[in-house]
Amino acid sequence: MGAELSEDMTPELAELLTGNCYCLAVRRASRRMVRKYDAALAERGLTISQLAMLAWVKGLRTPTVQKIADYMEMDQSAASRGIKPLERDGLITSAPHPRDKRKSVLALTDEGKARLADGAQAWATAQRQVEAEMTTEGGLAMLIGEINALAKADETRD
Repeated sequence: MGAELSEDMTPELAELLTGNCYCLAVRRASRRMVRKYDAALAERGLTISQLAMLAWVKGLRTPTVQKIADYMEMDQSAASRGIKPLERDGLITSAPHPRDKRKSVLALTDEGKARLADGAQAWATAQRQVEAEMTTEGGLAMLIGEINALAKADETRD
């Protein structure tokens, strides 16, 4: 790639474009990871985001769109758009919150529970494949630890 860069690049721009930008490197890796997990889940009719939403619906005591959005680090409208196809496909139902009628409580249907269980197995296979592709022993554990630490550090500043 270096040979393709123009000669009038500043050192900062050259560093940015040659893979040394932490943010761009993580985004590039994230897109590749999403494609890998989505491919593993495709024959189950799910994406990695949908699998995560189903898992949060199952895992939270009182799952609402806002709670799922908060846990997935997304805004409520994006979470709502992600949940709509799951409702349409009969994987999730919603009912009024018992104490706050402005909110809806989500629940998995029987089909949603089955799809989540099946998707979790496909996810585990993809997870093991990613681990096998790592070149450094323990590198993935260290990477995920650092990424999670960075996310938590950011939370304390919000």
